[in-house]
Order: sequence, then C-alpha cells, then structure tokens
Amino acid sequence: MKTYYFLFFIYLNLSAFGQESPSQDWIKILSYGAGNQSDEKKISLEEAAQRTDQCIPTDFTYANLILSNNDAIENVLIKYDFNEIVLLIRMDNHVVVGAPNVVRRIQFQNSETLELINVQELGRSYGRRGFYSVLLKSSDSYLLKYESFEQREAMPNSSVSSTDVYAPQEEEPEFSSKEEILISKDQELFVLENFKSKTLLKFDQQSALKTYIKTEKLKFKNEEDLKKFANYFWSL
Repeated sequence: MKTYYFLFFIYLNLSAFGQESPSQDWIKILSYGAGNQSDEKKISLEEAAQRTDQCIPTDFTYANLILSNNDAIENVLIKYDFNEIVLLIRMDNHVVVGAPNVVRRIQFQNSETLELINVQELGRSYGRRGFYSVLLKSSDSYLLKYESFEQREAMPNSSVSSTDVYAPQEEEPEFSSKEEILISKDQELFVLENFKSKTLLKFDQQSALKTYIKTEKLKFKNEEDLKKFANYFWSL
C-alpha cells in the first residue's frame, strides 16, 4: 500500500510538471540569454540605481509583461535599460537581469509611463534590438520613440595615439543619448527624422502632409505636435 501511494504521489508531481506554463518560471525565462543560461544573472540594488539615465522609466515601476507565448506576468517591478538592452526586474534584495527577446510588451500600470513594445512586434526593426516607446497607437498603427546611446564624434586632434609610454592616454569615448521617432501605417514602418521636405519624400501623401504641417505650425521636437501629425497621417 505504501508503495502504491508513493508511486501515485510521483505521478501527480510529474503530471503537474508537464502542465506547467512557462510563465510559472518567468524569471528563468527572462534570464535565459542575459547571462549564464543555467543561473539567474543578478546585480545589486545599488548598481541598478546607478543606471537611472539609461532606463525607461528611470525608477522601478509596476508593470504587466506579455511574453512571446502570450502568457501574462502581472505586478512586476521593472525598468528597461536601453543602453545595455536588458530588462531589470527588482526582487526583494537584488535585481535580476533579463533578456528582452522573450517579452513582447511591457504595459506599465502607471498611466503616465509609456508602454514599451518589442521591435519584433513591428516586423521591421532596421537592425535594432530592444523596445520602442509607444507615444500613440491607432489600431495597428504606431507613433514610436526609440532611445539609444551613440558615441560622440571626437574633435580633430583631441587625442593622439602613440606607442610612447609617457604620452597621455587617450580619453574614454563619450556617449550621448539619442532619440529616434518612427511611425507606422499599413504595416510599413518609417523613420521620421523631421518635418522637412526630404523626410516627407518617403510618404505618398507628402503634399498633403506639408500643407498640414505648415497650416498647423507643427514643431518636430514637440510631442503633442508629433501626435497631431500621426493622427492626420493615419486619416489620409
């Protein structure tokens, strides 16, 4: 009888294991590819706090994650590091570093924080990895912002390469934050560099768009003006 109960117990456990959803082990799923594939990659809360300027949002915020298999993970304290292109998930006394490729969307519970969407959701990513911030959405059309870091160009003669051990060392390269605006319509994704004629040439409705921009006196750096432009573009 004891043997029977023991075997029945094993059967129940194996059945439950076979029915587990990947979302039940979401920390390991996110960690896969971000570090050692058998262990979670962890950093301290202090190190995570030092990454403020390269994260969306700047501090940990509650969000729901939509995984690539459509499983939903709710109430996660998270922020996205767009420099390292990793997700930072806050646990009790440490932070787990996660690979973003298994997450389709990050829907922040704070309505003032932008939703993040994986570039894979848009079909064309122009070689980029990571997430776009959703500024505006209408059906399957998006107005998006992509944030990254790029190396600043060195000034001529600002540093000299030399084999002389007494020569001054080259300065560390400087990086600056870069924002890129993109807009999609009918499953096409365009880089919107500005409201100038050269940029508008890529759109079939360039004449109507030029007139609207001039009439409404839209400014490219103004987020509300970008939203006006997007709504008008989608209406054509």
